[in-house]
Amino acid sequence: MRFYKYCGFLLLILLFIHVNQVSAELHQNHFASIMIGKKKIGQVHFMTKHDDYGILQELTTRSSFSILGIVLYHHTMHVHEVWKDGELQRLWGSTNDHGKHYEIDLQRNSDNYSGTLNSSLVTLPHNAFPAAVWHYAITQHPLLFSIPELELVNIKVIKSADKVKIGEKLVSAEKFVFTGDWEFTLWFDHQKQFLKWAYKVKGKKVDVVLDP
Repeated sequence: MRFYKYCGFLLLILLFIHVNQVSAELHQNHFASIMIGKKKIGQVHFMTKHDDYGILQELTTRSSFSILGIVLYHHTMHVHEVWKDGELQRLWGSTNDHGKHYEIDLQRNSDNYSGTLNSSLVTLPHNAFPAAVWHYAITQHPLLFSIPELELVNIKVIKSADKVKIGEKLVSAEKFVFTGDWEFTLWFDHQKQFLKWAYKVKGKKVDVVLDP
């Protein structure tokens, strides 16, 4: 009798572990540090949640750069994205880009993307991909739309092999250099997961690097 009770208890434990593993797979959190040189100026939290409606992703960023107590740049963003079958269904959120405020709400419909930017109506074509650097598919689209300005951006991409330092480890990566209306560089690992983003703000080179 004790043996069967033990087996039942063990089965419950295994089921609990399995459910938590599935839950972890469906709800993932990623963190990245925003760096200027060796100085950390901010943090990114990127959450992905799978449900019956598709994929819900939430992005929160906070950064501030100052010299001698004078704030030269600050930025906060909190946006939500809903994806289904690799296509953006809805995008909404708010941004404070060094005093410039943006409220966006964009919805995919049968003909295009339509919505509002600070209460003004906006329409974008379906073939424009959101400039969401966490998505590997950004490397495969020559036409983007910026977030949060919702402006069309034409780019070209050059791909090469590279390595990225994550913590104390060198990770093999694919490097993508974007040129055109917006210039930046992205690195993804061979599983197409984000590793690093490099761009410039106010003449300063900024690196956003995945935390180990």
